[in-house]
Amino acid sequence: MLRNDPLTQGPKLFAQKCASCHRYDGHDGTGRVPKGLQSASDLKNFATREWLTGLLEPEKIVTTNYFGATALRDGKMQKFVKKDVAAYTPEQKEKLRTAIIALSSEAQLKSQLAADQRDTALIEQGRAAIQNDLRCTDCHQFHKKDEDATAPDLTGYGSRRWLISFINNAAHEEFYGKHNDRMPAFGSSQILTDQQIALIADWLRGSWYEPSTQMATSNGE
Repeated sequence: MLRNDPLTQGPKLFAQKCASCHRYDGHDGTGRVPKGLQSASDLKNFATREWLTGLLEPEKIVTTNYFGATALRDGKMQKFVKKDVAAYTPEQKEKLRTAIIALSSEAQLKSQLAADQRDTALIEQGRAAIQNDLRCTDCHQFHKKDEDATAPDLTGYGSRRWLISFINNAAHEEFYGKHNDRMPAFGSSQILTDQQIALIADWLRGSWYEPSTQMATSNGE
């Protein structure tokens, strides 16, 4: 059973296949700090409101925890955040806050389920901000097909399907396409099996089986 458990297998696979570039809270997923330099984002809390807030802060996007050690450090996203987002008015900052809430809700994370259910009105406002107010769709697709999009599709961002597809092949046109920076096509190149990719995705998303409190209490008796 443990072979199919994201909580035990996910960090091991991450350490073996992902931590040569990425980090998880500064380590390799198992608590060890790799000897090599970090060259891609830190994926702890990926797609959460907290993680996305950091990505869209001018002083943080250029750190190694986001784009700082990648080829994207000089890309459109970094320039947009450092120039445009840095100059946002209070009204625009509020729209950005709702956009972050809406984008994070696309992931359907177990850890944020209650917050997403509570914030349905803010999520609707945020989706409108993404589509109409904040220029996100100048580069990204979001619930609407756009053949001219040059950045990853934000529809379902961080969801299980999205993340599995991304790990499978980040160079797919749905994601970074020709702008992909060293991310191997783990599935297409058969570096990882479908099951292994799913275990990593589920672990990063915090999605694994936990016995209910009632069951645990009952077994304890």
